[in-house]
Amino acid sequence: MSDSDYTYEDKEDFEGKRVRVLASSYEPGKPDAPEDWRSKLSSADDALGYLRTALRYWYSDDWYGSEKRK
Repeated sequence: MSDSDYTYEDKEDFEGKRVRVLASSYEPGKPDAPEDWRSKLSSADDALGYLRTALRYWYSDDWYGSEKRK
C-alpha cells in the first residue's frame, strides 16, 4: 500500500497539540471462517514460544507500551 491509500484523522494529543493519526483501515465485513492459529505454527517449539508469549502478556507484571497504564 502506498501512502495515498491510507486515510488520516486529525486529533489532539495529551498536550493539546493537533496530530495526524492513521484512521481505521480494515476491510468491512465478517470473516468466512474462524482462523486456526495452530496452522500458522510449523513446529512444536513455535507453538510453545507463542503460548509463552501469550501467557506472559496476560499474567506477568513486566508489560510493555500502553499496557503499562492502568
